[in-house]
Amino acid sequence: MSTLSIRDLSHSAELDRTEMSAVRGGNAFYLPSYYSDSSFNVSTQQLIGQTQNVYNANGNNVAFATDIDSKVKPIQKADNSNTVNVYGGGRALL
Repeated sequence: MSTLSIRDLSHSAELDRTEMSAVRGGNAFYLPSYYSDSSFNVSTQQLIGQTQNVYNANGNNVAFATDIDSKVKPIQKADNSNTVNVYGGGRALL
């Protein structure tokens, strides 16, 4: 594949479709061009609401009891992920 270098174009120059087509070496006739607005906003909302009540009634109403052992290990886990399908192909994880 050959490399194209443009040395006489200023950095602030704006090219229209016909000029850009000439720079690429192709022509504007063969492939039609379509307007595509590539600016879009993605706004996602993630909410996690967790409630946990732990009641451990161990050794109630027991007199003179020994070696009463109680192990309570409450665990809560929550994850949020959003997958946005961009242009029907690639995916972006937010």
